[in-house]
Amino acid sequence: MKRTMTRPVRHSMTLHVMRLGLMLASIVLAACESEPVDSPDVARRKATCKQLNEHIFRITPQSRDQLAGRSAADQRKILDQLMAKVPIEDIEQCAAAEPTVIACMQAAPDIASVKSCIPAPKS
Repeated sequence: MKRTMTRPVRHSMTLHVMRLGLMLASIVLAACESEPVDSPDVARRKATCKQLNEHIFRITPQSRDQLAGRSAADQRKILDQLMAKVPIEDIEQCAAAEPTVIACMQAAPDIASVKSCIPAPKS
């Protein structure tokens, strides 16, 4: 008789632990999903800034030399590695910039032209 009484206790403890585990997992998932989501406009601007960074990598002498003579797939791999090193803060700062400045930089054929697109600091 003693044996039958311990089984329900163990079973209820197992259910309790499983419920607790599921509850904790749902809390963790909810926390992960609650990250702020960019508005469509901000997401578009960030995507434009990522394209700008790729353009800058393509015209910068150091990375241009890394890309020269490589297949398109190898170039993509190198560019992806370079892009992964760009801090998110740089992308966010770029996204906050004036669209005319970004457009100027995207059209720039070299780094000197990119630098000329940057407006003078306001006093």
